[in-house]
Amino acid sequence: MHQLVTPAQVELDERQRRLLRLRHELARIGVRTRIRRPRNGRWKITLRSARWSETVLCAGAEGAYAYVTVHGRLLGPADDVRHVAQVLVWMVDRKHR
Repeated sequence: MHQLVTPAQVELDERQRRLLRLRHELARIGVRTRIRRPRNGRWKITLRSARWSETVLCAGAEGAYAYVTVHGRLLGPADDVRHVAQVLVWMVDRKHR
């Protein structure tokens, strides 16, 4: 049997791919992360430090994707992974102090 791939599934797969790219960049820097897929199907990454955590989602559609926090802070375009990773590390470290 052939499975039909819906546009919504294609977007979820693209968001997951971009989050995995961000996770790889954060791991390269040395940040502990956890990636998971909640029941609603939207993948998210959680960064942890001693006293603070930040959760990041990939939002967007039709080729325009960006990283945002769960609280709605726009971190940057999904094409600029290194900059977004550095911003996240700065955010988590600053809340720690």
